Amino acid sequence: MTPRLEFWPERSAGPLWDARGRAVDPAALGLPTGLVEQLHAFTAAYAEDRLPVVGPGDPAYLALGARLLHDVRAALAGRFDVVVTEPWFAPPG
Repeated sequence: MTPRLEFWPERSAGPLWDARGRAVDPAALGLPTGLVEQLHAFTAAYAEDRLPVVGPGDPAYLALGARLLHDVRAALAGRFDVVVTEPWFAPPG
């Protein structure tokens, strides 16, 4: 069975989480340095109002999250299933 990671930004942690709810360091997964830096910047830019929980959220932040999710999935293909539980980062379809 392929291990799962969840993609979810959170204040000062993430955006990758293991099955026990612990943040996973993207660098420890062997992701490319540039992608690791982008993931850290994405997490650092997190704010609750950027997500469409109550209001519309921040379209640029959501688009960046969707692109990063795609890139992480591609980089970890065959080693991890990267899931997302909220619809705003997953591509439609």
